[in-house]
Amino acid sequence: MTSKPSGTVTFLFTDIEGSTVLAQRYPDRLPALLTRHREILQGAIEAQNGYIFQVVGDSFSAAFHSGSDALRAALDAQIQLQHEDWKGTPINVRMGIHTGVAELAFDPHTQGPYAGYATIALTQRIMSVGHGGQILVSQTTYNLARDILIEQSEFIDMGEHHLKSILRPVHLYQVCVPGLALQFPPLKTLDYSPHNLPEQLTSFVGREKEVAEVKDLLDAARLVTLTGSGGTGKTRLALQTAAEQIGNFQDGVWLIELASLQDPTYIISTVASTFNLREAQGTPLLDMVTDFLRIKHLLLVLDNCEHLVAACAELADHLLRACSKLKLIATSRESLDINGETIYRVPSLKEMEATQLFADRARKIDARFQLTERNAAAISQICERLDGIPLAIELAAARIKLFTPDQIAQRLDDRFKLLSGGSRTALPRQQTLWALIDWSYQSLTELERQALCRLAVFAGGWSYEAAEAVIGEEQAMDGLSGLVNKSLVNVEQHESEIRYRFLETIRQYALEKLLESHNAAEARVRHLDYFFSYGQRAEENRLSSPTATWQQQIETEQDNLRAALRWAVESQPRVALQLVYVLSNFWLTRGLMTEGCDWCRAALARAESLSHQTDVVLPLTQAYLALAMLSVNHGQHAAAQTAAKQGIQLARTLDDPIWLVRSLNFLGLASAYAGDDALAFSSLQEGEALCRKWNYQQDLASVLQSLAYITLELRGQRAVEQIQDYLEESLSISQSSANLNALVMTEGTSARLALYKGNFQEARKHADRMLALHEEMGDQLSITSHNSEVAHVLRQYGNLEEALTLYKTTIQEWREFGHRGAVSHQLECLAFIAKAKEQGERAVRLMGAAEALREVSSSPMTPNEHMLYDREVAELRTGLDKPVFAALWAEGRTMTMDQAIAYAVTENRE
Repeated sequence: MTSKPSGTVTFLFTDIEGSTVLAQRYPDRLPALLTRHREILQGAIEAQNGYIFQVVGDSFSAAFHSGSDALRAALDAQIQLQHEDWKGTPINVRMGIHTGVAELAFDPHTQGPYAGYATIALTQRIMSVGHGGQILVSQTTYNLARDILIEQSEFIDMGEHHLKSILRPVHLYQVCVPGLALQFPPLKTLDYSPHNLPEQLTSFVGREKEVAEVKDLLDAARLVTLTGSGGTGKTRLALQTAAEQIGNFQDGVWLIELASLQDPTYIISTVASTFNLREAQGTPLLDMVTDFLRIKHLLLVLDNCEHLVAACAELADHLLRACSKLKLIATSRESLDINGETIYRVPSLKEMEATQLFADRARKIDARFQLTERNAAAISQICERLDGIPLAIELAAARIKLFTPDQIAQRLDDRFKLLSGGSRTALPRQQTLWALIDWSYQSLTELERQALCRLAVFAGGWSYEAAEAVIGEEQAMDGLSGLVNKSLVNVEQHESEIRYRFLETIRQYALEKLLESHNAAEARVRHLDYFFSYGQRAEENRLSSPTATWQQQIETEQDNLRAALRWAVESQPRVALQLVYVLSNFWLTRGLMTEGCDWCRAALARAESLSHQTDVVLPLTQAYLALAMLSVNHGQHAAAQTAAKQGIQLARTLDDPIWLVRSLNFLGLASAYAGDDALAFSSLQEGEALCRKWNYQQDLASVLQSLAYITLELRGQRAVEQIQDYLEESLSISQSSANLNALVMTEGTSARLALYKGNFQEARKHADRMLALHEEMGDQLSITSHNSEVAHVLRQYGNLEEALTLYKTTIQEWREFGHRGAVSHQLECLAFIAKAKEQGERAVRLMGAAEALREVSSSPMTPNEHMLYDREVAELRTGLDKPVFAALWAEGRTMTMDQAIAYAVTENRE
């Protein structure tokens, strides 16, 4: 072998399966067998020019110049091993092969090991999931070696597998030849562990020691905060550490990205959206999130906390106290300063790691680049001059297409001498980074500079189409590609779409340059125009698209829509009014009622001075309608009444009465909830009359649904015929629509109508169809709500066992959603069943637990629920001695939510 493999290297790792047990079982025989094992492996590896760089016990680590060499060595060794006489001792060797980037430490006095943590770690994981006698190779090695196997050999496709500490699934292949074992047990891979960590398009270089240290700290503490100035690699270290924790947390590893948030009030909604939690009427979103996380064993990564440090500290402290199985990693330029926090200062890269990072990133820019003795000194000088800051090193490496390492080092010296007196920040390391970014900026073309500055208006990333709208077609094609090539813009793969993003430090620099250029207003206007149109298109597609698809469209650009709204409120209040209306259905379906109401109020307050302008009447009406809809669903019925009345007053001046109908509808609902029966009926009846006059069929269906609902709630079974009339007409209108939302309403209406007629089987048929539609739409919350409603109906019709089975499932699901109000109602329903089954003591305990839970959830009963509840409690009181009843009730009140649920779903032992 003339040289040791470096650059692109294929690794072969082997070990003896169950060697620890063998050592205990065959202590006298094993040493001689291990010697023979080493001879076979060493001979096979060296025959293919392999470099054995580590032998630990029975484990071999070898490097090869090519995948084919590694594969031939593995096959030769495995054939010899399986045909050797091991004297009855089961010597079974498993082998893993993977090809990737790895450099030898460039030091003439060092023989190894390799600097290429990601490649080496993946090879180790591939080997460890196999079985004795098995050879596994990665997709990369398969692609390189599949055409050059020895005769009669083959690859068996093992599919994708999740390996411990490896973020993305890995495609594996088993190598087979005649004479080797073919059948093995399933690979010892992880079951899927949920996470939302992004795929990294560049390799993770160095930091093995730091990852190990952070993992050790996380084992001992529940909050580890990674601190350091911008560009030090806090986020990347956090993501790598989190990735290596996949499999250690039953409920997954979850990233909460905060860099794009400007308002701390949206932190909790960002966390909620990560877990698809919705704000529920009468339950604060923080309580929903807390209850959801309370029983979860998971890891949260709060990334980029520095600009929201007080709010992040408050949230972290609250969650750590309330959720005993939760752990946190935070990244911030300063600590959160709360109890239980362990601070880890992210150090600069060591010289070898920094050199490896430069070489790795330079090779991404120019595949011909190699780390050599000739350029090593210059690269070392560059890394030292840049203080080992990863972002700075990556930016310097991006210049490799234009300059040699010597030229880069010389220009860095010139640039830093020029900028050494700058006052960007008090931190020397930050001065270094800022100077490096500035040098990168000065080296851009004018088109690229304009693109960099104007792209700073985006929040949380952007699509290519959005970039075209904000910076123009030419800048998007040439400017954006230039910025990507020079490592100033990151590229991310999001399912089928490519998106772009600044690192936060570069975004801050670009934003400062934008403000200096006096082009900020124009860029923000273009940004607003694009996202206003984007929101309008999404809203237009809402009724014809699956709920999950439509919601995902908005969620992808939620940070940008917030930024657009913020700018609209400041500078274009008329557009702000329109945009809050456009987004109102998204806020409603995602349970973001608080955020939606806040934006509506902000837009309305800003537009007060415009109320005299005729072209603002419609947007004002729409914004008040949005506020009424969100408020009534949030349980703020008085606020909903006020907003609806304002909308009605404005709508009466419009020529198009459709907005009057819609405002009247929400005034009716809000008034019914607020206890104003007369106003509820008069509002809805006026809306009904207008719909009939102007032939507003779809709105008539909604108004009739509202009339049926409030008639049931306020008049009950005394008005069954009237309720049936409302529902039948609403049903006939809804059936004419083909979109999923209308079909759901149709099936739901049919189910309720059948119930009112006493036809339980017909009701169940329509309810099952509605469930199938919810499943098609991917709406798990509606599925749980539906099943709860079915359980209520089963209970009311005396099918207690079937209802009990459903409740045992739905109460657990409501707990998963963090909806304490729903859990308390389920406990009451389970108590009603216990009472019906003459389990009075059990019923009283459940009632006590439900009461305590309702108090902390701020979730009141509906009038009908209260009437049934009062009757059932009164009957329980009469069936038990007063002291016994009080003691059982008090016992129930002492239960936590989890204890109450466990008691409720456990078979009765009384």
